[in-house]
Amino acid sequence: MSTTDNPPILEVSEFNVDYGYGDDAVRAVTDVSFSLGQSKVLGIAGESGSGKSTLVYALTRLLRAPGIITGGKATLRLLRQENDLPFDLLNATEAELRGIRWSQVSIVMQSALNALNPLQRIGKEFNEVLKLHDTSLSKADRKARAIELLALVDLGPDRLQRYPHELSGGQRQRVVIALALALRPELVIMDEPTTALDVVTQREIVSKLYELRQRLGFAMIFITHDLSLLVELADEIMVMYAGRIVERAPATHLYQAPRHPYTLGLMDSFPPLFGERVQMSGIPGSPPMLKSPPTGCAFHPRCAAAHDRCREESPPLVAIEDGQRSVACWLHDPTSTHEVPVALTRRHVAASEAN
Repeated sequence: MSTTDNPPILEVSEFNVDYGYGDDAVRAVTDVSFSLGQSKVLGIAGESGSGKSTLVYALTRLLRAPGIITGGKATLRLLRQENDLPFDLLNATEAELRGIRWSQVSIVMQSALNALNPLQRIGKEFNEVLKLHDTSLSKADRKARAIELLALVDLGPDRLQRYPHELSGGQRQRVVIALALALRPELVIMDEPTTALDVVTQREIVSKLYELRQRLGFAMIFITHDLSLLVELADEIMVMYAGRIVERAPATHLYQAPRHPYTLGLMDSFPPLFGERVQMSGIPGSPPMLKSPPTGCAFHPRCAAAHDRCREESPPLVAIEDGQRSVACWLHDPTSTHEVPVALTRRHVAASEAN
């Protein structure tokens, strides 16, 4: 289907975010551009400080001072709106933003396990959300909707009478996801929703999100530092480092064949679930201080394949492999005379696939 027939639900162009003002400003997000199709899932991966959360909080206008949007465009297409005009996220008033939050766009924040009020029962959380945003519902209707929402995440109606401390971490996370879906939003943003959970519970949450997306048809942005979580869930993965996109590709392409040294480092930071035990290498060093970033490619001080050009010039994000993916790395520049490491040229076969 053409873009005209099925336009993206979210379009972002040359988006920039700073922290601070004047000479003290620190650029946290630099020239980020992407689009998200209807009912699609975009995964955003990267270490802490890479700009993932800053990007989505700025896009939803939830970024607190001294965070400032300093450039770019961001438009949201409201599918349930009669006129099909894009909604300008950056120039919308607070009243206009309140009209789309939760009903059109919902967000599960990093501190989701602490988002529930410890002094009130789960049922009251649902009742307050539904009462505030849909005045047409009676008290009985709100309770019925709450039970329906809990059923979506495989929780029984008895949970409405529980306090948050009476639920496990995975159950609390499911409650927060159910709350995010209360008003049938068209876009759901998940900001590292599984970080505080064990591996088994993480997989359960990701599987449930995949099922809900298939059933309800919402688009999703899923933020994480663990690339392995995104392989089955995301349609496309965007890897960020020091506020920039360094690689973007369809999920399976990126996981099986990383082309940026940072993406490969992220993959090597997590042990495989199948196969023999291997020595984990990870990524040496630490992310750069954005107050005084390194010259050239921001990743070059941590990159074993860096050469002189990497230290002097910042590589642009360009399409490679017949446009199947984009990467910001001088190793893949057609004019480069430096040998590309074998790990960045071949297809990686997962141990489970090899077996």
